Amino acid sequence: MATKISPTYRALQFTSSTSPPSIVTLPTPPLTAGTVLVRPLRSTLFAYTRDIFSRGNPRGYHYPLPLVPGSATIGRTIAAASDVPSLHQQAGQLVWVDPVLRAADGSAKILHALSSGPSAAGKALAENEWRNGSWGEIVRVPAQNVHLLDEDILLGKDKLGYEMDDLGYLSSLAIAYGGLRDVDARAGEIVLVAPATGSFGGAAVHVALALGARVIAMGRNQDILKELEDVARRSYPLSGFASIALSGSSLEADTEALTEAARKLGSRTGSVDVFFDMSPPAASASSHIKAGIAALRSGGRMSLMGGAAGDVGFPYYQIMLKGLRLQGSWMYSPEYVDELIRLVEMGRLKLGKRDAGVECLGVFGLDEWEDAFRVAGDGARVGRFVLLAPSGRDV
Repeated sequence: MATKISPTYRALQFTSSTSPPSIVTLPTPPLTAGTVLVRPLRSTLFAYTRDIFSRGNPRGYHYPLPLVPGSATIGRTIAAASDVPSLHQQAGQLVWVDPVLRAADGSAKILHALSSGPSAAGKALAENEWRNGSWGEIVRVPAQNVHLLDEDILLGKDKLGYEMDDLGYLSSLAIAYGGLRDVDARAGEIVLVAPATGSFGGAAVHVALALGARVIAMGRNQDILKELEDVARRSYPLSGFASIALSGSSLEADTEALTEAARKLGSRTGSVDVFFDMSPPAASASSHIKAGIAALRSGGRMSLMGGAAGDVGFPYYQIMLKGLRLQGSWMYSPEYVDELIRLVEMGRLKLGKRDAGVECLGVFGLDEWEDAFRVAGDGARVGRFVLLAPSGRDV
């Protein structure tokens, strides 16, 4: 289907991590082999977005300047190259755009218009044709990063009946799904998620419940743990759930609490099958890591997806003796994204405030970027997220 493509588009462009951005008009990038032009409708903002782009970048993300940032986005296709038959014939299809860009030769994997990492290969991938991301009215992406959404099922009032904004939670769920899928978390298994009260740890609780696992959520914030428990009972009644307080400093207390919780969920030995770890940078010395490993059964698996700074001490002898598998994961594969979307479209993985206790705190236009950053930084957490609407809030 022929589609008229605007020669230019508006975008939010940064020239420094310490000065405000500008709304600029840029030339629309040409379609090249294997690419798709997408109109971003809802782009995800992480809680730490303002640190990366407006507070001097204390996290040390690597990105070229000037830059139109932008991570995962819900959008509609504008046009696709002729060698992309699944998207070439019909414009306007609702899609989720994966922000993970992968070099064809496997030399680099980066986050589109967010972080290239320190490697030369990653920087080269970020600085050329993929420099600009989804914080504009048009973005060009590789076809493999464009995943079709069944709009009729997801948004249809006689089907799942979600709102467009509800789909913004897919980005957090995709990351959690990648780590759980890498260790083959299965229905009926006991999955420990710790810490479970951050954005991605909480998303892992949702995914594990949807997979049919029995879940132990470990964390310090009792209010969030209660919210997760309410979701488990309301939307996943056939999946067991237990929450426990994270001491962070007492290996004995954390181990005892885990053993008790596992027994309540049906483990005769007080052990768990899978430990999903999403430790933040400051948690490298936290007792929950060793406690979680100690709680794993023989042949158990651990998924490491966190950002613990520095070296972490592991109980070497226990890992060897029990034949444990420790799997590091960064993001996910394109195949995992399609699996996740199918889980949502089948109604097994819930979205929205009604079904999942998850809600969007606000949708902001490009010229409202400062408010968007503030709300995301102050309020985004597990089950709460903020979206940027590059093409306008009414689209």
